[in-house]
Parts: sequence; structure tokens; C-alpha cells
Amino acid sequence: MSRIDDSSIGGSTPPEAVPPGRDFEPRRAWLTLAVVALGAMMVSLDGTVVLLAQPALQDDLGASLEQVQWVTTGYLLAVGSLLVISGGIGDRIGNRWAFLIGVTGFAVTSGLIAGVHDAGWLIGLRVLQGLSGAVLQPATLGLLRETFPDDRLDMPIAIRSAAIAASTAAGPVVGGLLVEHVSWRAVFMINLPLGFLTVVAGALLWRGRPARRVTRPGRRGFDFVGAAVLATVLFALFFSVSKITSYGLLDLRSAGLVVVVVALTWVFTRIEKRVRDPLMPPALLRAPALGIGFFLVITLSFAMIGTLFVLSYYVQNQLGLDPVAGGIHVLPLTGTLIVAAALSGFAMRRAGPRAVVGVGLLVTAGATYGLSRLGPHAGSLELSLLLFALGTGLAPALVGTTKIIVSNVPPALGGLAGGLHQTGMQIGSGIGIAVMGTMLGSRAEVLVRAELDRAGNPPVDPDVVSRAIGEASVGLHRPVPGMPAELASAWERLSSSVFMDAMAYALGAAVAVALAGAVVAAVGVRGKRT
Repeated sequence: MSRIDDSSIGGSTPPEAVPPGRDFEPRRAWLTLAVVALGAMMVSLDGTVVLLAQPALQDDLGASLEQVQWVTTGYLLAVGSLLVISGGIGDRIGNRWAFLIGVTGFAVTSGLIAGVHDAGWLIGLRVLQGLSGAVLQPATLGLLRETFPDDRLDMPIAIRSAAIAASTAAGPVVGGLLVEHVSWRAVFMINLPLGFLTVVAGALLWRGRPARRVTRPGRRGFDFVGAAVLATVLFALFFSVSKITSYGLLDLRSAGLVVVVVALTWVFTRIEKRVRDPLMPPALLRAPALGIGFFLVITLSFAMIGTLFVLSYYVQNQLGLDPVAGGIHVLPLTGTLIVAAALSGFAMRRAGPRAVVGVGLLVTAGATYGLSRLGPHAGSLELSLLLFALGTGLAPALVGTTKIIVSNVPPALGGLAGGLHQTGMQIGSGIGIAVMGTMLGSRAEVLVRAELDRAGNPPVDPDVVSRAIGEASVGLHRPVPGMPAELASAWERLSSSVFMDAMAYALGAAVAVALAGAVVAAVGVRGKRT
């Protein structure tokens, strides 16, 4: 499957697109990579730090499990709805401007989040933070695409992926230290100095140099109608995921939401085929390689973020580790991601990105299955080995999926490529957290109610039952006031058993999705290398 060229996007080659290998300045290019990696690390670090801070945040604000999920889901809704649009805007105004604006907004909203005392305000500010993230993230790949020629792009992508992977995995350590010794609010405050450093470095690096744009000013317009419809499509998709998991797959409301998403998607494709200057060129919509890459990105992020979401409760609540100790236990994952991501750039040159992704997802599935079989009191060595295996799988999959997306979009649309990649990541993350969080709760409910049946269904306040289910689903084993004596005496043992069963049930979804991705990647390898 050959890459889409500039001539297939609805016009002549953009006059300011830089041909591969021309005007390449190695020193400035690698400095650009350093600035881009710093900004990308800020966003990825924020993601896992927030996951680790969930228990403390929930307790401090008195938030429900659903509200805690919306702290992440609300962010993902905002990001996912606007990533592609922001990528297209970045191509027009210049990816460096989009990058600097996004970093500034992300840092400022992080500071505001640190001062909230209400779960509702926290969710609202996370949405605003997501808007900034939507502007920032596509620009990171867009800047690499326009700075490095095609034949030198593998290693910058691998380094960027390694930086993201390292900060993602380091989140538990950093977050653990901050939550234990300061507060959960400090996990947001760290974005202020990181953001300031990134903006200053970028401003100095790009000072006096004009930003590259798709076309000269005034040559092309902007597809406002397509952008509005696409934002609606993506918002409807994320909203549907969050609701379908609570409604149930067979509920008529779930079917209605699916119909709405499909109908809006059809409307968007029709618009893009008819407008003079489409946000999403029809050639991209028809590209099989790009579609396969997009699916693989979704499967990777589902398995990665969904698994980390569940493990945050296992390490802290089930194993009883404090945040710092929990973060230290995840260090094998951090180190493996750094090394394996860097080496994946070399592997792609020999085997191609799809083969690298397929093997990575297969290893990820095996490691996740191993994590699902952990006991309630797993030892440090056993957990470390499984996390090492998980990092060995995630790193090449992360690098390879990025390369598949970027290499199938022309350099002039680097921001759009970044938007597509990050949209896939956010879709997978949102679905992973929603599905696996719901699976934890639903499985815990089945098991707790089964215990009540075995106890002879003694009269219990429904609120007590709901609280017992909620706490067991996240690995908390403290006594619940009002619980029948038949259960209260053995609740710690029972709730531990409930959580471990629910964790295995939820992680099973990550295993299945990773295996599906590995199969798709294996089928894709049979064709021409991307």
C-alpha cells in the first residue's frame, strides 16, 4: 500500500511544503525534537499522574466512581472531539504556533485545576485542559513531519515515542511522591514549570523564523462546516461510549446512539467529497493503510490506558502500597518503555512498522493476561517481570502505530496526521477506561449480590449495598456501616476476592483487544510494507 502523495489531496503541491531532504538543518531539527518531546511529555505525564491520584482525589472531594471516571472521560471528550480539526488548523497557521498556544493553555488550566474543591469544577476544568491538549498534541507530530525528511523520520518518531512512553510510565513514581508528600493537587501544579520551560525554549528556537503553512495566506479557505460536523461526530462517539457501557449493549438507547454516530459519519464523508477545500481530503478517507493504522492505534491505547487504569487500583488498594511504593513497583515498565521504544526505530527499518506493531500487541496481550492472573498478594518480583513484559510489547506498538499514520499522510498535512494519530489514541483510551471501569463495577455487583444470596438475602439498605459494590470494585476492603453481620465478619476476605475476580474480568477485555490488533497487523504485513 503506497503512501498518499500531495497530488491526491485535492490540489497541487503546497508551495511551502518542504520536499524530503531539502532545507534540512540537523542541529535545528534535533533541537525541535527536544522541544516537541518536552511538550508531549507534559501531556502524557499528566495522564498517568492523574490515574494514580484517583484514590486520593476521590476521597478528598467525596467523588463517586462515576465522577472519577468523568475526570478522565471529560478530558478525553474535549481532546478527541477537536484533535483532527486542531491538526488542520495547525497546518494552516503553522504547527509551531499551535504547539506554543496549546502548551500555554494546558499549563494555565492545570494551575486552575489545582485550586478546585468540587468534583464538578474539576471535571469542567479538565474539559478546558482537554481543549488545550487538542491544540498541542497534533502539532508535535506535525513539527517532526515538516522538520525531518522521510528517510530520517524513523528515529525522531522513536525518540518522541520513547519520551512519551517514559513519562507515561514515570507518572506513577512522580505522582506517588507528590500525592504522598504534598497532595493530589500537586500533580497538576507540575505542569506550570514544564509548560513555562517548553514555551521559552520553543520561542527562542523559532524566533525570527517564519512558520511553515500548507499554503500561502489567502490561497485556501477553511472547511468550517466539515469541522463542525466532525467535532459533533467525535463528541457523539465519546459520549456514546460513556453511555453505552452503563445502558448495556442491547438497550434501545445504545442502538440509538450507534445510529446517530453512523449517520453523522456518513454526513461528514459526503460533505468532504463536495467541498472545495475539505478538512479531511477524500483520498485520506479512502486509504486502506491509514484505516488499518487508525484501528491499530485504537487497540493499542485501549489495552495500554485501560490496563493502567485497573492496575492503579490493584497496586494501591488491593496490595495496600502507598503511592510512592506503588510508583516504584512500576519502574520496570518505565525503563523498558524507554529502551524498547528507542530500539523499535531500528526494528522498523528491517521488518516494517506493521510487523513491529503486530509482535508488540501480541506480547502486550500475553503480559496483560499474566497480570490478570496475579494473586491478591503478588510479590514484587512477579509484578516487575510482568510489567517488564508489558513494556516490551507496548513500546514497539506505540512507535509502529505512529509511523504508520504519519508515513501515510503527505508532509504538508503533518498536523492533520498528528490529529488523526492522537484521535485514535484518545478514542482507544476513552473506550478502554469506560469499558474496563464498567466491567469492574458490573462484575463486582454480580459477585456481591451472589454473596448476599448465599447469606439468605438479609434486609440491607440499598445504599449500603451500593457502597459495598463501589468499594469492592476498586479494591477497598474496609467495613461498610450497616452491612449484615453475616457478611461484615468476613468482608475483608470477600471483598478482596470480589476485586481480584473483577480485575481479571476487566483485563480480559484488554487481552482480547490486543489480540485483535495483532491479527489485523499480521494480515496487513502480507501486503507491501508501509
